[in-house]
Amino acid sequence: MDWKEVANGLWIWICGGITSGLGLYMAYYFYKRAVSFMHDSGVPKEETRSMVRGAVITAIGPVLSNIFIMIALAVAISPGLAFQREGVGVGSVFTELVQASNAAIAAGEKFGDPSFTIKGFAAAIFIMNIAGWGWSVEAIFTRYLGKVREKLTGGDPKLLAVIAACGMVAVFSYYSVSNAIKGNGFLVAVVVSLLSSMFLFKLADWMKRPHFKEWALGIAMFVGMIAGKLYAG
Repeated sequence: MDWKEVANGLWIWICGGITSGLGLYMAYYFYKRAVSFMHDSGVPKEETRSMVRGAVITAIGPVLSNIFIMIALAVAISPGLAFQREGVGVGSVFTELVQASNAAIAAGEKFGDPSFTIKGFAAAIFIMNIAGWGWSVEAIFTRYLGKVREKLTGGDPKLLAVIAACGMVAVFSYYSVSNAIKGNGFLVAVVVSLLSSMFLFKLADWMKRPHFKEWALGIAMFVGMIAGKLYAG
């Protein structure tokens, strides 16, 4: 049996549509609950709209990054399965691509190669699903994170803001350094993104348009990806 027939089967697309629909509904539901909670807590509507706008703008860069990797995953393992796996955010798109590739190698095949068979495909799906269990385990302990946060910060909102900022710096630094050490186009993408972000922040100050900084992350990531691709050829 051709693995592409399985990966692009009608039932795969139906399952992807169901999970995507559930994901969209949950996102909308929690958004409405969050907005309602902020209003009930006395947060002005203008401030709420500003927070939502900032969050949406900040998400543009990471979303574009995932879209590009999603295209690679769709080409390598079929559009149907890629849609079914990532339509509801099962895991990191980049991680899924790496897992599938390593699984195929373990099965003695090359991921994305014309000689790729149902054997390598089955191994890739098995590993991708096993790795996805981690998200479920994490969700079990999510309810306790609030208590841990209170113990760490002692209820101090300023300390919580510092910890959150350090966490963001750590995450972006980890991914930036881990890709930069690969050299070639990866290094160029990281350096160009860093310089672009710094320039955009300074430009916002020069223009006296602080809201422009909200776009810095997305623009910097997009420019870095283009620069890396052009350099790598």
